[in-house]
Amino acid sequence: MIFFSRLMILWSILFVFNLFADRTMVIQKTSTVSAQNNTVESSQSHFSAPPKEIKIAFICAPKVIGRYSQSTYNVALATLLGKHLENAILKRFDISDESIESLSLALSKINQEGFNAILAPLTLSGAQRIATLEKGIPVFIPTVHKRDVPETPNNITFGSIDYVKQIQALIPYMSNSIAIFYDDSTVGLHLKKNTEMLFMETDSSKKSVASYAVDAQGNNIISHLSKPSAFNKKSIVIHLPIVKSAILTSQMTFNGIKERNILSTQINVDPALITLTQYHDRKNMILANSIIEHPPAVTEANALMNNDIYFDWINYATSVGADFLISQISNDEREYSMRLIDSQIIYPVELLKAKEFGFEPITSH
Repeated sequence: MIFFSRLMILWSILFVFNLFADRTMVIQKTSTVSAQNNTVESSQSHFSAPPKEIKIAFICAPKVIGRYSQSTYNVALATLLGKHLENAILKRFDISDESIESLSLALSKINQEGFNAILAPLTLSGAQRIATLEKGIPVFIPTVHKRDVPETPNNITFGSIDYVKQIQALIPYMSNSIAIFYDDSTVGLHLKKNTEMLFMETDSSKKSVASYAVDAQGNNIISHLSKPSAFNKKSIVIHLPIVKSAILTSQMTFNGIKERNILSTQINVDPALITLTQYHDRKNMILANSIIEHPPAVTEANALMNNDIYFDWINYATSVGADFLISQISNDEREYSMRLIDSQIIYPVELLKAKEFGFEPITSH
């Protein structure tokens, strides 16, 4: 009966959320629902003092981060609902870009309206700028790692997964000769650079690295693999999106390449890898994963809204951030237990094998 009541509350708020999904709005979650001025509200209990009001501002630039402007907002909303808060507000502040001017204007409005925390899925440039502008209200940036913005005020917390730590976890599985396949995206170039650096840190005289840039459509993969024997017994490190990774591994199989193993990071921990590749293509694949902890209440609420926090790390980190900010404001315990060190959420790393029907853990770090 309790579960049914909780489910009905979530569904009723979900209905209102869908009704206004494409509009900037305020969400205040309690037991009854009304819609006026893009606000979802409910009354306080008459039998106890109301809890401290939780007012979280959500800053994003849809033209910059694309689909994540909506998906991360949905995740933040679901995470608030999953914690069954009686007096919480989540308001979205869309900005045209991540310039100093746009961020300053949004922060001015946020301070005027009395918000006590900010959730901001920004790019690295946006994170660097907001760090110079907001030094009072707690800010959580789920999309950037503290390593990339070392000089920041204490009120800013970072929530990106740690690709460097994932690559370090894969180093013991690399042969003395590796081939890196990457694209020219910011993530691809970052992963290539760090893989080369970390791989060559020890016994560099005995090691060799060959790096291959893959074009936008993946058309040059065939030419890269034109000499199959050059890849035999090597570790193939893939820093490509899922579709290009599938093309690469299937072409390796077609060319008869006998690699030692295929290694990748969070970028390829995706069920699409299983559907787009044959088992023979991925049987030697090892992937590093940091999406491990799934608190039941948060997971249930996000499932009801069809939010992917199992495989999409940006959505997952946004959920971690919403939970963190709520804890900062209310002093309640967090749902997630990952440590916070030097203003950065520390995610564990587990290694996965890409099996016939899914992913299977090897070990955790």
